[in-house]
Amino acid sequence: MPLDPHARSSPVDWLEWGPRAFDRARREEKPILLRISAVWCHWCHVMDEKTDADPEVARRMNEWFVPVRVDNDERPDVNDRYNLGGWPTTAFLTPEGELITGGTYFPAPQMREILERIHEGWSQHREELDAEVERIRRRRRESLEKRVPGDAAGRVTGEAIADLVEAALDTYDWRHGGFGTQPKFPQPEAVRLLLHAHAGSEADGPREAAEKTLIRMRTAGEAEGRTYGLYDHAAGGFFRYSTTRDWTEPHFEKMCEDNARLALAYLDGWRLFGEELYEGTVRGIFDFVLRTLSDPDGGAYGSQDADGEAAYYGKPLAERAEMETPFIDRRFYASWNGMMVVAALQAGAALGWPELDDWARRTLERLDPELATDAGGVRRVLRPQDDERVDDEAPLLLGDQAWWLRAVLAAYQATGDPAWRDRAVALVRFVERELFDVERGAARDRASGGAEGGLSDPHWPLADNVALAEGLIAHAALGGGERWRERAAGILAATREEALRQGVHGAGWGLAAAQVVSDPIRVHLVGSTEAPELRGLRTEAGRAWLPGGVTEILDPSRDGERLASLGYPTDGPPRAYVCIGDRCLEPASGREELVERIAEALAARS
Repeated sequence: MPLDPHARSSPVDWLEWGPRAFDRARREEKPILLRISAVWCHWCHVMDEKTDADPEVARRMNEWFVPVRVDNDERPDVNDRYNLGGWPTTAFLTPEGELITGGTYFPAPQMREILERIHEGWSQHREELDAEVERIRRRRRESLEKRVPGDAAGRVTGEAIADLVEAALDTYDWRHGGFGTQPKFPQPEAVRLLLHAHAGSEADGPREAAEKTLIRMRTAGEAEGRTYGLYDHAAGGFFRYSTTRDWTEPHFEKMCEDNARLALAYLDGWRLFGEELYEGTVRGIFDFVLRTLSDPDGGAYGSQDADGEAAYYGKPLAERAEMETPFIDRRFYASWNGMMVVAALQAGAALGWPELDDWARRTLERLDPELATDAGGVRRVLRPQDDERVDDEAPLLLGDQAWWLRAVLAAYQATGDPAWRDRAVALVRFVERELFDVERGAARDRASGGAEGGLSDPHWPLADNVALAEGLIAHAALGGGERWRERAAGILAATREEALRQGVHGAGWGLAAAQVVSDPIRVHLVGSTEAPELRGLRTEAGRAWLPGGVTEILDPSRDGERLASLGYPTDGPPRAYVCIGDRCLEPASGREELVERIAEALAARS
């Protein structure tokens, strides 16, 4: 795992996270100084350039500690265990990986002081320090035990979903939109959950909260003629968060992950209400992605840097073209590309945007052969410009498997190509074999064979388990077998308490749970993939707000076995079958009829 570019000229002798660093720490009887950073993180750069550049700081770090550098984006599993409140994180560990102490950003004078204090404690007061380490370890274990999945069968209920809706409304900012005060993050899953709550009940509160948030995030700064608020009005795409409550002063990094999640939220808003602002926002996100944050051959880059700030983003687009672009992390991360492919294929179908479909398919076709493992899983990162393009030794992570599963299933729905369904089967089997914990009822975050330092503690991350559950629900609805829907329900039951504990941050669980408590809606499009009528039916299905629904293209020339299992005739013009639960409605032969059938199915489900 190469060090990030901002650390390569550092006077600190950074090592990569791994057995070599821990072996050295044990051999030399030194604590580990762990720095968790990210290439897009402004204060990480400041700490590199100011704190670590201080000669005395660098000397103490190199002589008294084993300095280890971790890139958050490449190793979210390390970050999940050791992050102490943000980036950068500076954590001090025993050679066994137990946390001693730490914090986030330290200026040079404070860093010199804490280095001396930890060194003195390690060298002269080891018994006291060991006792404190044991107290920290015990608290961490107790905290983890409170959060781990457990036996909660049958507890995926509408009541739990309603509790999460209420939690979102409790933290909603009725003046400026969004949730909480400042700094303010977009929380797209909370917006989508409120939209879902409105669509199911026509309640005004959730709709007002969701729409005000979507509008304010998109329009902040525009009325004053500024080129940016949380949204970049000149180039498209969203910044990561706002430092102010009213969305006007962003922190300027642009993340692949955030823009994919926000695209899905605005697409949901457009499907429900047809507002041009929402459609334009989806188009603006993908204009930015296609122009700046992706490779023409396929693949979405990780991020665009925060450095440069208003000096760059405050300029009109034409003037920006004459300036050096803020640093772009041109690595491809599996989970984030999975998210972007899902969003792109949904937007391409809904908006009649074939270039998005093409880019999404190129992304999968390019990345899957390089990231796929012989066992059926997917590696986390591809570095196309490095000699070490993939790291065969890095652990395979749950979030990557879950979002890649969702991406290949989205590709199957968009194309009908059975190769993508086969790829989904391989991923599901890999997760079942290597990551699923039967005792806990949920999946672990990593499938590494050996422990690295403190990574022996198992984690069952909520968001990644939710993504997996949604993938399994879609897999089941697309012919994978009902057992996978039952497995998804079990995962959601096991993680219910953690979702409720997280409140608004657990909103994604509510979206997935809603797919379990209601019968799935399936749209089967039968006909030649080359027929214009079939493409029109697909566009109409893509435009519909169909939470948890799936669309399957079945061509009689290649899908005879699947059509026979469903009992559909293989002759005649293209047509659509809309099914809910075990009941299918009369086939639709045109776009208007399909709209009517989908509305009928939604009414039957509610």
